Amino acid sequence: MVERARYLSDDWFALNLEAASGWPERPGVDCSVNYEVTGAPGGKVRYHGVVRDGRLVEMASGRLADADVSIVYKYADACAELSGGQHPDLAYMSGRMKLEGDYARWVYGLRPLLDSAEYGAFRSALAENTEF
Repeated sequence: MVERARYLSDDWFALNLEAASGWPERPGVDCSVNYEVTGAPGGKVRYHGVVRDGRLVEMASGRLADADVSIVYKYADACAELSGGQHPDLAYMSGRMKLEGDYARWVYGLRPLLDSAEYGAFRSALAENTEF
């Protein structure tokens, strides 16, 4: 695992890819996501992630033109979820994460990944190796 990475930096995007590198293939578990974090130091941050066949294949700054889902967080809420290693369902159900677009693809289509032991380990690795 790389050294600690500053949240929302290019190194942090690389940390995500490294922490997810051991995910097994899960055919049909696909989703592209645009993230927006408001109130971050320096202003709003936009980035994206792409999961194909249950594997994180892309995580970088900027938006995708045709993402399946858009997720919006306030900076403090995103930091609290990530630093606590919490499941994203908790943030969504409590209203700290706003979800737009193909709701079913995120909530149901990613379920085999989001409920896996590998994803739990991924969340823990990010919590341990992210500098806020």
